[in-house]
Amino acid sequence: MVYTVQDCCEIMERLAALDLALDWDNVGLQLGSLERDVQTILVTLTVTEDVAEKAVSKGVDLVISHHPLIFRPLHSIRTDQPQGRIIESLLKNDTALYVSHTNLDQASLGLNHWLAEDLGLEDVAILVPAETTGTGLGRVGFISPQSIRSIAELIEERWNYSVRIVGNPTQEVKKVAVCGGSGGNLVRDAYASGAEVLITGDVSYHDALDALELGVNVIDAGHFGTEQIMVGKVGRYLQDELGDGVTIIQHLGRDPFCSS
Repeated sequence: MVYTVQDCCEIMERLAALDLALDWDNVGLQLGSLERDVQTILVTLTVTEDVAEKAVSKGVDLVISHHPLIFRPLHSIRTDQPQGRIIESLLKNDTALYVSHTNLDQASLGLNHWLAEDLGLEDVAILVPAETTGTGLGRVGFISPQSIRSIAELIEERWNYSVRIVGNPTQEVKKVAVCGGSGGNLVRDAYASGAEVLITGDVSYHDALDALELGVNVIDAGHFGTEQIMVGKVGRYLQDELGDGVTIIQHLGRDPFCSS
């Protein structure tokens, strides 16, 4: 069977409908034609110049990214600037770009579901429910009682990512909240849910102070660290849906905070 970009968009939207995206977000097809045939897909977190170069070198027909390439309104496309070079490169090579961002975060079986599953949470509920039943940001659930430090060590081993701890590393906890990406502003939601620890990324100084005042421990596992699961999960989902006739390339890309 020959698949088109439109077919692939529809498959992605069965996983994460576009109307689940937060109102400030920009998701869906950002570059290319819905009529383009697709034989090779590259799944990544962020479309950087390195990712675009890989897509071109591998003859990729469609890039599926978590983070939008086009986020704010474009006033110009400067091909002497990184964003303009990426757009130029993808368009010259007839490579389409599709974005699944906060809609994937909020989807019932999306990013935060995967994180809760990977952490082994049980009796899982949505941390910040959306109006749509069964969707929303973050998850909260239970683990066997263990210290904050042991959870942090598990995350560092499983996600291959160094973490920061806010609170008491020796405190034993069993109710855990998790939100991928930038979830430091959910400290009060974690507190309201009864969670004893929030695992997320992009925790600011003031988020940390709020957490200490509320008595909520926080494990900051980074924006990249908490979202990297998306690449493998979406890659496998697409392979299952599209079959062996379409090649799926999983390319995590580089965390800007890591030197190696």
